[in-house]
Amino acid sequence: MANRASHLFARESDRGSKVALIFERETYTFADLAKRVRHAAGGLAALGIAKGTRVGLMVPSSPDFIVMQQALFALGAVVSPLNIFYRTNEVAHAIASCALEHVVMPVDLRDRIPNRSASTPSLKSVVLIEGAIDDDDRFASLIAAMAESTPPTDLVAVADEDVAMLLLTSATTGKSKGVMLTAGNLTANYDRTPEWLRLDGSAVILCALPLYNTFGLNQCINAMLVTGATMVLLPRFDAAKCIKAIERYGCTFLPAVPTMLQKIIDDPAAASGALRSINRIMTGGAPVPAALLTRVLNATGADTVVLTGYGLTEATALVTLTPVRLGPDGEVEHGRTIGRVLDGMTLGIMDDAGQLLEPGAVGEIVVRGPNLMRGYLNAPDDSAAALAGGWLHSGDLGYIDAEGYAFIVDRKKDVIIRGGQNIYPADIEEVLYQVAGVAEAAVVGRADDVLGEVPVAFVALLPGANVSAQLLAARCEVELARYKQPAEIHFLPELPKGSTGKILRRELKPRALAMA
Repeated sequence: MANRASHLFARESDRGSKVALIFERETYTFADLAKRVRHAAGGLAALGIAKGTRVGLMVPSSPDFIVMQQALFALGAVVSPLNIFYRTNEVAHAIASCALEHVVMPVDLRDRIPNRSASTPSLKSVVLIEGAIDDDDRFASLIAAMAESTPPTDLVAVADEDVAMLLLTSATTGKSKGVMLTAGNLTANYDRTPEWLRLDGSAVILCALPLYNTFGLNQCINAMLVTGATMVLLPRFDAAKCIKAIERYGCTFLPAVPTMLQKIIDDPAAASGALRSINRIMTGGAPVPAALLTRVLNATGADTVVLTGYGLTEATALVTLTPVRLGPDGEVEHGRTIGRVLDGMTLGIMDDAGQLLEPGAVGEIVVRGPNLMRGYLNAPDDSAAALAGGWLHSGDLGYIDAEGYAFIVDRKKDVIIRGGQNIYPADIEEVLYQVAGVAEAAVVGRADDVLGEVPVAFVALLPGANVSAQLLAARCEVELARYKQPAEIHFLPELPKGSTGKILRRELKPRALAMA
């Protein structure tokens, strides 16, 4: 059966007494989680939530998130995890984009819910996990509903084509949309991820990722439930607490974006041997520089497998994967590759006319397979454009070499056209990252009266690093054609990032204009 809660109840059956989750030193077995899920499902059903009901889940990283998610799955509801840092207008947009009928949240986030208005006509109620409610009829108490309900004994039947999750695309490019992922999408991608990552029931996963994001949903929660592994969950990322948790619980698998890895490795405790239990790391969202990889392997052990990949919410999750290795020259092998396409999918490079290109040619990265979303909710034109010709059009520019390794050149919309010549920011950023002491780098375009656009670089340095703009400019002069060299280089303490650690170029563009 395709019901997404079936993994949890299978683990209750085959290893119910095993510790599934550790959170703030409290332990929960698979049987504990399954019991909680049944009771929560009974309460949610009593509030009118059933198969196909669209429900927002705005819950911090905690056991409550997992219990609520699995209870909603058990009922056949459609789950939309929401960023817990959304403000009221962002919550309103999420409700409207995903036509949410209910939102589940803790009482201390209730002030984020917008008043009833024409902008949120679908919303019927807000379900408070705990705490008292007042006379505002927008709110319902799950605790009260659970007390009056009978836990269901069977999972609701779900077909492969039924929508199981509605995920908001990243808001880094304007207003987000609801991505419809079916139960079949999740089976084809989420459930195969542990196999691709070589995870099994012996793994101890450290999760310091936000659970409302695909990275945490897939490589933490789902990996735990599919394999029967134990997951150590932190309420938020903190480098020192990550190190302590790894040492205390013998964590073996660390999923983290490169900025998280950098902060963990920068902590003095990382050199104490506390990370030696880690034997597998999954990262993504940015290249792993050779200097960072060297420090990671020094801290965890030379045999640690470091993996990077490429994924898209519209493609469910992972699309490519590759180990990140140091070559004999001390540089990362296939330095900027995102890896080869995973089993069951096809990766291609397409030109603007919709023709697939030969190896080495730059074009738009396109994906085909059983993992492609059904489409964007209530957005037929956007859906048709994104899935034109049966391919998912990523909006990323790249190429595939003769060995099948894929490389991202840049986002289509991030291409800078200077005097009629295309500049890909990643080319400049790669040079900047090669300079010792550079922690982060991003390049954006700024309007120019003569040339149309010029590239402007923003750089953040490692603590104690002594790097000047003149030094970086000199390196660019050596490594880059003149038209690619940054018009200006500015330093910031840290580059702005979204919740997943991705650098937000859109926040740098106004700075580039203001500094002109």
